[in-house]
Amino acid sequence: MNEKIKHMNLFLDHQIQLCKQHAIELQEEERRDEANFQKIKANVYDIFKTILSVAQKTGSGNPETVKQFFLEKMKQIPANWKTAYEAARLHDHTENMLIEKIKLDTAAEIEHEFLSCWEGMK
Repeated sequence: MNEKIKHMNLFLDHQIQLCKQHAIELQEEERRDEANFQKIKANVYDIFKTILSVAQKTGSGNPETVKQFFLEKMKQIPANWKTAYEAARLHDHTENMLIEKIKLDTAAEIEHEFLSCWEGMK
């Protein structure tokens, strides 16, 4: 497996586990909303883990093809979340705005890690 893909899989797995553990701790403290937000973050990491896997299969191991596929999905998927955020903002739905912001921030973190990894490793 390509070192870049291996790094990203490890990063995403680690983040998923952190979010799940944090969600359990928050649930035990009866902080259900915050626990749910952690579950949302874990879900976003999981979505992009799946996309990375599809990118790898689609790209047949070609790093440039994998990169292009993944970055294209990094644009497409959050675009829906931006639209949902704006709709929530227009209707003054604070909780929905927060949920979409969590998704967008998590996606931005993943994209940053991906680009750092892809550009930093030869």
